[in-house]
Amino acid sequence: MNLKTSRRTLAKSAAFGVLSTTSFLKYAPAIMAQDSQLAVDYWHRYGGSRAETLNVLAEMFNEIHPEYKVSAISQGDIAESNQKLRAAAAGGGLPAAISADDYDITEYTAAGILTDLDPFVHDPELGFTDEEIAAFLPSQFDRHKLAIYGDRRMAFPQAFSAMSFWWNEDAIKAAGFDKPAETWTEFPDFLRKIVEANPGMTAWMEEDPGARFMSIMKTYGVEWLKDDGVTPNFDAPEALEILTWWKELYDEGLLQFTQSNKIEVFAAGQTAIMLHSSSAGPALAEQVKDFTYNGGLPPQGENTDTLRTETYGSLNAVPTNDEALTKAGWEWVKWLVSPEAFAVWIPASNYFPSRTDLLEIPEIAAFYDADPVALKLLQEVAPAATILSPSAALTEVRGTIVPTAIEEVMMGKYSPEEGVMKMQAESIAAVERAG
Repeated sequence: MNLKTSRRTLAKSAAFGVLSTTSFLKYAPAIMAQDSQLAVDYWHRYGGSRAETLNVLAEMFNEIHPEYKVSAISQGDIAESNQKLRAAAAGGGLPAAISADDYDITEYTAAGILTDLDPFVHDPELGFTDEEIAAFLPSQFDRHKLAIYGDRRMAFPQAFSAMSFWWNEDAIKAAGFDKPAETWTEFPDFLRKIVEANPGMTAWMEEDPGARFMSIMKTYGVEWLKDDGVTPNFDAPEALEILTWWKELYDEGLLQFTQSNKIEVFAAGQTAIMLHSSSAGPALAEQVKDFTYNGGLPPQGENTDTLRTETYGSLNAVPTNDEALTKAGWEWVKWLVSPEAFAVWIPASNYFPSRTDLLEIPEIAAFYDADPVALKLLQEVAPAATILSPSAALTEVRGTIVPTAIEEVMMGKYSPEEGVMKMQAESIAAVERAG
């Protein structure tokens, strides 16, 4: 890495508006020449500006660690990256580190692809201090240190997003509300009054009913798997309650299922509310022109004792490789949660930091000062975010079984009672097949 490359890195960082020359020099040591470097490939799924930001981070890391040459390589969408990783596992040539979603971590662990990171986390030289560990949100730090893995730590968080509730402030004020419904019990009448007060507006559109249904179950305080971690929970009374009021809203035209981009529909003022990732903020800031919007924690179940929502976003993991490459993969994954990396990644990605001790970093403080809604979500939504119960069957249950049953109920083929019974029976079979 030469001085010309270093200046190029600084120029790229400045282009993102998140890292000053002074800040970079504070964290990066002098450029060092190195004849031989260990190639460290990091496979991820990001595109656009986030992929460009990862390239910037890789250059920063390489300058700090001249013994390595990290390359951040986009592997396409979820299906493409899964296919490539499995091919690499079968034929050799696994990357040093990967970015993957929660359900992928579970499947990769079952396939024996990943390394237990706990020994690294607690290593005196390569790991974290007790003070550093205490700075992480527990729900993120232990996100994939689970009983299903024999209490091994199979992934490590970088940053994350969560299911959030977005609403059209103008529309709900026209209906006489100064805030949105706080419980799902209130929610149907809340939507009815909004549509009555705003003729021509659709109350709510969903493009992924299976995922949304299971997220809402979580906000009711009910996981899709029972406490034993293997038995589906669609026979819980809360699941029937949700599907019943979904059917009522659907029949009234207040809930519609769409293939359209929900952010674009909401930003155009066509819907009153949106359940979507917290990371939707920048798109809304750019696209919303004619009304005021806000965001916060989704409504909760009437008897929920703990505020809950679903966490999203990729985690980092280290595939099983030789000792040197495994160590290098961990050092990169660890550095991605350092203050200097977060100073770049958080403003560029609009994800929540997994650490709670970073708000005084100038770049992050400036980001949240400029976006009060993002700060509100960080304070209200991030602490409540946890993953869905992990299972190798989750992809099939969420992507096929649950949405198919919902569609059949909405079309009148089954009653809500029959719909949740179908979800339960088919999910039991899926869990058994997945082993």
